[in-house]
Amino acid sequence: MKLVVCGNHPLDQLVEWTVSKFSDVKSRGDNVQRSLGHPRSAEFLGKVIHIETVNDVHKIDISFPVPDFKAMYRSDPFDHISHFLGYKDEGSIIAYLKQQGWATSLSVGADTAYNYGFYEFTVSVSATPEGLEHYEDILRVVFAYVQMLLSSGPQEWVQQEMASMKKIDFDNRTKSRALVVALGYTHLIHNEYVAPEHVLSKECAYEKFNYDDILHCLSFINPDNFRVFLCAAKHKSTECLEIEPYFSAAYHVGGISADLLRELASNTMHVEGLSLPERNLSIPDDFSIKNTNMLGAAAVLRPTLLKLNDNFELWFKQDDQFSSPKGSISLGIYVPNVNSSPQNNIMSDLYCNMLNSKLLEDLHNFVHAERLRSFKVDDTQLSMHISKYRQNYANIANDPPSQLCAVYKRYITSTSEWHHQLLESELAKITPAKLQAHIDSLFDVTYTKMCMVGNFDEAEALKVADNVQTIIKSTPNLGYNLCQPREYNIEAGYYVYQMQLPNEDSVNSAVHSSIYCGPITDKRETAILEILEALVYDSFFSQLRTKHQLGYKVAALCNIFPVGRSELVLRVEGESNPMYVTLHINKFIHDMQQSLLDMSDEQFTNRVQSLVKQYQEGVKSISHEAGKYSVEVNNGTYDFGKNIAMAKLLQSIIKEELLEFWNKYINPSTAPVYTRVDVQMWSTKIWRPTESDIKTYPVKTLALYGCLHSEGNESLDIGKVDEFITTAIAAHKEHPETSDSADLLLAALKGASLSASGAMYTTGESAERATHTGTSLELAIKEHETFGNYADVSHTNFATIGMDKTPDGLWLMTDYRKFQATQSMYGSELPAEVLVPKYSS
Repeated sequence: MKLVVCGNHPLDQLVEWTVSKFSDVKSRGDNVQRSLGHPRSAEFLGKVIHIETVNDVHKIDISFPVPDFKAMYRSDPFDHISHFLGYKDEGSIIAYLKQQGWATSLSVGADTAYNYGFYEFTVSVSATPEGLEHYEDILRVVFAYVQMLLSSGPQEWVQQEMASMKKIDFDNRTKSRALVVALGYTHLIHNEYVAPEHVLSKECAYEKFNYDDILHCLSFINPDNFRVFLCAAKHKSTECLEIEPYFSAAYHVGGISADLLRELASNTMHVEGLSLPERNLSIPDDFSIKNTNMLGAAAVLRPTLLKLNDNFELWFKQDDQFSSPKGSISLGIYVPNVNSSPQNNIMSDLYCNMLNSKLLEDLHNFVHAERLRSFKVDDTQLSMHISKYRQNYANIANDPPSQLCAVYKRYITSTSEWHHQLLESELAKITPAKLQAHIDSLFDVTYTKMCMVGNFDEAEALKVADNVQTIIKSTPNLGYNLCQPREYNIEAGYYVYQMQLPNEDSVNSAVHSSIYCGPITDKRETAILEILEALVYDSFFSQLRTKHQLGYKVAALCNIFPVGRSELVLRVEGESNPMYVTLHINKFIHDMQQSLLDMSDEQFTNRVQSLVKQYQEGVKSISHEAGKYSVEVNNGTYDFGKNIAMAKLLQSIIKEELLEFWNKYINPSTAPVYTRVDVQMWSTKIWRPTESDIKTYPVKTLALYGCLHSEGNESLDIGKVDEFITTAIAAHKEHPETSDSADLLLAALKGASLSASGAMYTTGESAERATHTGTSLELAIKEHETFGNYADVSHTNFATIGMDKTPDGLWLMTDYRKFQATQSMYGSELPAEVLVPKYSS
């Protein structure tokens, strides 16, 4: 047994507890199973395996069985090999594949599974559709590079560079959470080869250059010792008829041609354009700290505005807490037409991705900032990226239902989100000439926000800012035209957007309920919502997931956007029909009011103090600090002291304010301007109400009928179900203490409509669904206590734009774009301070 102990007590105390608690644990010796050889024997090699995937992907994995190399951790020969095969500069494998239009990315390395005696070394290629067809050519490129590496032999200077970078990373690593670090060490100390003195510093114990070890490991990367996996949703020339038993994946196993294997094994493999990496000229060697006066001095908790003019802001904060040589520079360049239309959005995004890809080729050299303005579109690269975009858009259909709900909620309420199908339709219109013209004019009008935090001084910050402005050379983009994200100001009402899941194999549906609260400018109400979030999450999960088993994903959270109103979000994903889930959400909202009344002072105080502690925590690293400042700068709020203010505000809130807030915004029976947007994703595997059903019947009827239908009662008439519920509700109102139970009422309904067997339930899954049916009926009977009618909430007749109003007063969206056109928008939040630069421009 190996043990890592983590705690905030003194080390001696931790040792004492560890010895007293674990000394009696008996050792069972070394019982780890070790393989006497690699399980991937010769019969599995020389194969090409075609696999059909759910998502539209094109992936090539070239897999080599290799021996256990844990004992070589001081030289890590496979890391040396991975460096050569996986680097991204000009002349690399991936750079060549991108030039051919065959691949978008590549990763290389041995797996990190808890194996004893064997490993797998894999070259993984994210290919284009054309690249998948050229997998044999990709094999030629990989093995040509391996032969080039063998010819040159292992390079000690590469090992020295890698060792230097590992040591730099170790010496200047960001402080992590103690528990996360401890969990990592529990795995590491089981490596019997790692010396105790290297457990904490294994990553930088990378010192030895062992020429023979590297050659030995490289000998396993050969044409007699590999197999290839080709993964795609469809394979043009291969039919996958075999079915994998655990995940039902279709696949086909074939052999790699003998001619190709002989070609790969020849010593004459050569591909023009491949080359070994050059020395890295940008490895840092100056680790001096600019601020030598930070010890004993109080930390400054905000950046300084050094420079401000018509098109540039420069914010600067020198490190005064971490004594680290690290620094962070964030640069936001605001241009007016980057998101002004779907086509501009997709062309701007294509440009960013193509630019990133090009800059990676200069990763180990000095990056040429001038490429920002002088970028030239390559036809092959554009075609490759467009193909990748189409693939990504197609895969959205297979996203989990709850994730799709969140995506469509943003489509409905945000002005900056374009529907993915709309973006996809623009791809066919983009030509190299059109994209080039867009790029050439993209930076004609700009406003730049720059934030430098860390081991810099003011002179360096000002110099970098001058360089940036010299490179961009643009006309000022005036402040009122910065195109900040906007949110629609949804007017009071209850709105529902429904959609059938595009993935016909999904058995899960989802509901995403967003209940609008106060404006984010009301800091006190924002603080109250944050207190409520944890209380609501625990209760919501307990009631809908643990008690009623409504879904696999159940969550409650608050959304606080840069502009607009805050939201309480209640989200459920599972096999239950969304109408039934909606009944439970409404009941939870009703019951939570009583939970808030019953909450003890201790519960309330503990929640508040937990939040206060979070807001009072200091930044953990330079990157953490820089990220906080950049958010405020980019949002234009400049509220750098908001955490301190929020901690103080939280301590002033009293328990009664939670209930007042709940009744003001969340409880539909008491909220003066109740505003809610539900997004529902329906599985094709369950009954879904028609448009006519939704216009005719209330939610309670649709929920109960859905439960009955899932139980196998397809022949029931929904109109009779509605009549039955109406009668049952009337009886319950008149004699609530003597009304029949939901089970008896259900039996009466089913007895008149089902087969002669009269059986109410069966065993197994149907019994569970029958329980849902009984609960649904009970909720329907008492629904007037928890749900109410929303007919008077909205005062706008949305029927004129094709929206349908339900008997409950809900508005059903059919085309959310028409709904958006009727809504006003929130403006940006006012800055927390007047901007006054330290230096005049």
